[in-house]
Amino acid sequence: MKKLFFLFACSLLVLSAQAQTATLTADTIVDKYIKAMGGADKWKKLDAMRQTGSVIVQGMTIPFTTTQTRPNLMRSEGDFQGQKFIDAFDGTVAWQQNPFQTMNKPVKKTDEETKEVAKDAFEDEFIDYKTKGHTVELVGNEEIEGTKCYKVSLKRKQGDEKIYFFDTESFVPVMMRSFASFGPNKGEAMETYLSDYKAEDGLMIPRTIEQKAKGQTVMVLKTDKVELNPTIDKTIFALPK
Repeated sequence: MKKLFFLFACSLLVLSAQAQTATLTADTIVDKYIKAMGGADKWKKLDAMRQTGSVIVQGMTIPFTTTQTRPNLMRSEGDFQGQKFIDAFDGTVAWQQNPFQTMNKPVKKTDEETKEVAKDAFEDEFIDYKTKGHTVELVGNEEIEGTKCYKVSLKRKQGDEKIYFFDTESFVPVMMRSFASFGPNKGEAMETYLSDYKAEDGLMIPRTIEQKAKGQTVMVLKTDKVELNPTIDKTIFALPK
Protein backbone atom coordinates (compact mmCIF):
# COMPACT_ATOMS: atom_id res chain seq x y z
CA MET A 1 0.00 0.00 0.00
CA LYS A 2 2.82 2.39 0.91
CA LYS A 3 4.52 1.56 -2.38
CA LEU A 4 1.36 2.34 -4.33
CA PHE A 5 0.93 5.63 -2.45
CA PHE A 6 4.55 6.56 -3.19
CA LEU A 7 4.08 5.83 -6.90
CA PHE A 8 0.85 7.82 -6.93
CA ALA A 9 2.56 10.79 -5.25
CA CYS A 10 5.41 10.62 -7.75
CA SER A 11 3.00 10.61 -10.67
CA LEU A 12 1.28 13.70 -9.27
CA LEU A 13 4.64 15.50 -9.02
CA VAL A 14 5.45 14.60 -12.64
CA LEU A 15 2.05 15.79 -13.85
CA SER A 16 2.44 19.01 -11.86
CA ALA A 17 5.88 19.65 -13.36
CA GLN A 18 4.57 18.96 -16.86
CA ALA A 19 1.67 21.35 -16.33
CA GLN A 20 4.04 24.11 -15.16
CA THR A 21 6.29 23.54 -18.18
CA ALA A 22 3.30 23.54 -20.52
CA THR A 23 2.04 26.90 -19.25
CA LEU A 24 5.50 28.51 -19.33
CA THR A 25 5.97 30.60 -22.47
CA ALA A 26 8.73 32.73 -23.90
CA ASP A 27 6.72 35.83 -22.97
CA THR A 28 6.44 34.63 -19.37
CA ILE A 29 10.20 34.12 -19.17
CA VAL A 30 10.89 37.53 -20.73
CA ASP A 31 8.50 39.23 -18.28
CA LYS A 32 10.15 37.50 -15.31
CA TYR A 33 13.59 38.42 -16.65
CA ILE A 34 12.74 42.12 -17.01
CA LYS A 35 11.24 42.15 -13.51
CA ALA A 36 14.31 40.39 -12.05
CA MET A 37 16.59 42.97 -13.68
CA GLY A 38 14.74 45.86 -12.04
CA GLY A 39 11.63 46.39 -14.14
CA ALA A 40 10.96 48.04 -17.50
CA ASP A 41 9.99 51.41 -15.98
CA LYS A 42 13.36 51.84 -14.26
CA TRP A 43 15.30 50.80 -17.35
CA LYS A 44 13.34 53.21 -19.52
CA LYS A 45 14.39 56.06 -17.21
CA LEU A 46 18.01 55.19 -17.83
CA ASP A 47 19.47 57.38 -20.56
CA ALA A 48 23.18 56.73 -20.10
CA MET A 49 25.67 54.54 -18.27
CA ARG A 50 29.38 54.60 -17.58
CA GLN A 51 31.32 51.53 -16.45
CA THR A 52 34.96 51.33 -15.36
CA GLY A 53 37.05 48.29 -14.61
CA SER A 54 39.57 46.05 -16.34
CA VAL A 55 39.61 43.71 -19.31
CA ILE A 56 41.85 40.65 -19.48
CA VAL A 57 42.82 39.66 -23.02
CA GLN A 58 45.77 37.57 -24.23
CA GLY A 59 47.22 37.57 -20.73
CA MET A 60 47.18 41.37 -20.47
CA THR A 61 45.09 43.35 -17.98
CA ILE A 62 43.93 46.66 -19.43
CA PRO A 63 41.98 49.31 -17.45
CA PHE A 64 38.87 50.36 -19.39
CA THR A 65 35.99 52.84 -19.39
CA THR A 66 32.82 52.23 -21.39
CA THR A 67 30.28 55.01 -21.90
CA GLN A 68 26.88 54.40 -23.49
CA THR A 69 23.85 56.56 -24.13
CA ARG A 70 20.57 56.42 -26.03
CA PRO A 71 19.81 55.45 -28.68
CA ASN A 72 23.00 53.49 -29.48
CA LEU A 73 26.03 55.73 -28.92
CA MET A 74 29.03 53.97 -27.40
CA ARG A 75 32.69 54.50 -26.56
CA SER A 76 35.06 52.04 -24.89
CA GLU A 77 38.62 53.03 -24.19
CA GLY A 78 41.59 51.48 -22.46
CA ASP A 79 45.21 52.30 -21.81
CA PHE A 80 48.06 49.77 -21.87
CA GLN A 81 51.62 50.88 -21.27
CA GLY A 82 50.81 54.37 -22.50
CA GLN A 83 49.02 53.20 -25.63
CA LYS A 84 45.36 54.09 -26.03
CA PHE A 85 42.70 51.73 -27.36
CA ILE A 86 39.32 53.12 -28.45
CA ASP A 87 36.20 51.53 -29.92
CA ALA A 88 33.34 53.96 -30.61
CA PHE A 89 30.10 54.65 -32.47
CA ASP A 90 28.36 58.02 -32.77
CA GLY A 91 25.11 56.69 -34.17
CA THR A 92 26.34 56.93 -37.76
CA VAL A 93 30.09 56.33 -37.89
CA ALA A 94 31.91 53.47 -36.13
CA TRP A 95 35.64 53.88 -35.54
CA GLN A 96 38.53 52.50 -33.57
CA GLN A 97 42.10 53.03 -32.48
CA ASN A 98 44.16 49.91 -31.83
CA PRO A 99 47.96 50.11 -31.68
CA PHE A 100 48.16 46.29 -31.69
CA GLN A 101 46.69 46.40 -35.21
CA THR A 102 48.92 49.29 -36.35
CA MET A 103 46.06 51.74 -35.80
CA ASN A 104 47.88 54.40 -33.79
CA LYS A 105 45.33 56.99 -34.88
CA PRO A 106 41.51 56.81 -35.09
CA VAL A 107 40.35 54.79 -38.10
CA LYS A 108 36.84 54.49 -39.52
CA LYS A 109 35.46 50.95 -39.49
CA THR A 110 34.22 49.16 -42.60
CA ASP A 111 30.59 49.41 -43.69
CA GLU A 112 29.96 45.82 -42.54
CA GLU A 113 31.44 46.51 -39.10
CA THR A 114 29.44 49.74 -38.79
CA LYS A 115 26.21 47.97 -39.73
CA GLU A 116 26.87 45.34 -37.06
CA VAL A 117 27.60 47.93 -34.34
CA ALA A 118 24.45 49.88 -35.22
CA LYS A 119 22.28 46.86 -34.34
CA ASP A 120 23.05 47.13 -30.63
CA ALA A 121 20.73 49.67 -29.03
CA PHE A 122 21.28 51.09 -25.56
CA GLU A 123 17.93 49.83 -24.30
CA ASP A 124 17.55 46.13 -23.51
CA GLU A 125 16.28 44.42 -26.66
CA PHE A 126 13.71 42.40 -24.69
CA ILE A 127 11.91 45.52 -23.45
CA ASP A 128 8.94 46.11 -25.82
CA TYR A 129 10.52 43.59 -28.16
CA LYS A 130 7.40 43.27 -30.31
CA THR A 131 7.31 47.02 -30.93
CA LYS A 132 10.96 46.82 -31.98
CA GLY A 133 10.09 44.14 -34.53
CA HIS A 134 11.81 41.24 -32.74
CA THR A 135 10.37 37.79 -32.01
CA VAL A 136 11.11 35.38 -29.16
CA GLU A 137 10.66 31.62 -28.86
CA LEU A 138 11.22 29.15 -26.04
CA VAL A 139 13.32 26.43 -27.67
CA GLY A 140 14.00 24.16 -24.69
CA ASN A 141 16.05 23.73 -21.55
CA GLU A 142 19.80 23.39 -21.17
CA GLU A 143 22.31 23.25 -18.35
CA ILE A 144 25.05 25.87 -18.49
CA GLU A 145 28.01 25.16 -16.20
CA GLY A 146 25.76 23.43 -13.68
CA THR A 147 22.90 25.95 -13.86
CA LYS A 148 19.55 24.82 -15.26
CA CYS A 149 18.39 27.32 -17.86
CA TYR A 150 15.49 28.17 -20.14
CA LYS A 151 16.74 28.50 -23.71
CA VAL A 152 15.09 31.42 -25.51
CA SER A 153 15.74 32.42 -29.11
CA LEU A 154 15.58 36.13 -29.94
CA LYS A 155 15.30 36.88 -33.65
CA ARG A 156 15.92 40.53 -34.23
CA LYS A 157 14.30 42.74 -36.83
CA GLN A 158 17.67 43.07 -38.55
CA GLY A 159 17.58 39.33 -39.34
CA ASP A 160 20.13 37.90 -36.91
CA GLU A 161 19.50 35.57 -34.00
CA LYS A 162 20.71 35.44 -30.41
CA ILE A 163 20.07 32.62 -27.97
CA TYR A 164 19.71 33.50 -24.30
CA PHE A 165 20.01 31.06 -21.40
CA PHE A 166 17.99 32.23 -18.36
CA ASP A 167 18.48 30.73 -14.90
CA THR A 168 15.28 28.76 -14.17
CA GLU A 169 15.20 30.11 -10.61
CA SER A 170 16.38 33.73 -10.80
CA PHE A 171 15.52 34.37 -14.48
CA VAL A 172 18.73 36.37 -15.01
CA PRO A 173 20.71 35.46 -18.13
CA VAL A 174 23.63 33.13 -17.50
CA MET A 175 24.89 33.06 -21.06
CA MET A 176 24.10 34.51 -24.49
CA ARG A 177 25.10 32.92 -27.80
CA SER A 178 25.46 35.07 -30.90
CA PHE A 179 26.73 34.30 -34.39
CA ALA A 180 29.22 36.16 -36.59
CA SER A 181 27.34 37.70 -39.51
CA PHE A 182 30.29 38.50 -41.78
CA GLY A 183 33.97 37.90 -42.35
CA PRO A 184 35.98 34.65 -42.33
CA ASN A 185 34.24 33.48 -39.14
CA LYS A 186 30.72 34.03 -40.49
CA GLY A 187 28.24 31.71 -38.81
CA GLU A 188 30.54 30.81 -35.93
CA ALA A 189 29.18 31.12 -32.41
CA MET A 190 30.44 33.52 -29.75
CA GLU A 191 29.31 32.74 -26.21
CA THR A 192 29.06 35.50 -23.63
CA TYR A 193 28.85 34.42 -19.97
CA LEU A 194 27.28 36.85 -17.48
CA SER A 195 27.84 36.60 -13.73
CA ASP A 196 28.43 38.44 -10.45
CA TYR A 197 25.18 40.41 -10.69
CA LYS A 198 24.89 43.38 -8.35
CA ALA A 199 22.15 45.94 -7.88
CA GLU A 200 22.82 49.55 -8.84
CA ASP A 201 19.91 51.78 -7.82
CA GLY A 202 17.59 48.80 -8.19
CA LEU A 203 18.95 47.68 -11.57
CA MET A 204 20.74 44.33 -11.76
CA ILE A 205 23.98 44.59 -13.72
CA PRO A 206 26.53 41.79 -14.30
CA ARG A 207 30.00 42.74 -13.10
CA THR A 208 31.83 39.90 -14.84
CA ILE A 209 31.50 39.14 -18.56
CA GLU A 210 33.48 36.37 -20.22
CA GLN A 211 33.51 35.75 -23.96
CA LYS A 212 34.37 32.37 -25.45
CA ALA A 213 34.82 31.11 -28.99
CA LYS A 214 35.11 27.40 -29.72
CA GLY A 215 35.26 26.80 -25.98
CA GLN A 216 38.30 29.04 -25.49
CA THR A 217 38.19 32.25 -23.46
CA VAL A 218 38.76 35.30 -25.65
CA MET A 219 38.21 38.03 -23.10
CA VAL A 220 37.18 38.58 -19.47
CA LEU A 221 35.72 41.95 -18.51
CA LYS A 222 35.39 42.91 -14.85
CA THR A 223 33.46 46.05 -13.87
CA ASP A 224 34.42 47.82 -10.64
CA LYS A 225 32.19 50.89 -10.88
CA VAL A 226 28.85 51.68 -12.51
CA GLU A 227 27.46 55.21 -12.97
CA LEU A 228 23.84 55.67 -14.01
CA ASN A 229 22.79 58.75 -15.99
CA PRO A 230 26.18 60.52 -15.71
CA THR A 231 26.73 63.85 -17.44
CA ILE A 232 28.25 63.06 -20.85
CA ASP A 233 29.85 65.24 -23.49
CA LYS A 234 28.52 63.53 -26.64
CA THR A 235 31.41 64.78 -28.74
CA ILE A 236 33.49 61.91 -27.29
CA PHE A 237 31.59 59.48 -29.55
CA ALA A 238 32.53 61.24 -32.79
CA LEU A 239 35.48 60.32 -34.98
CA PRO A 240 38.15 63.00 -34.38
CA LYS A 241 38.82 65.18 -37.40
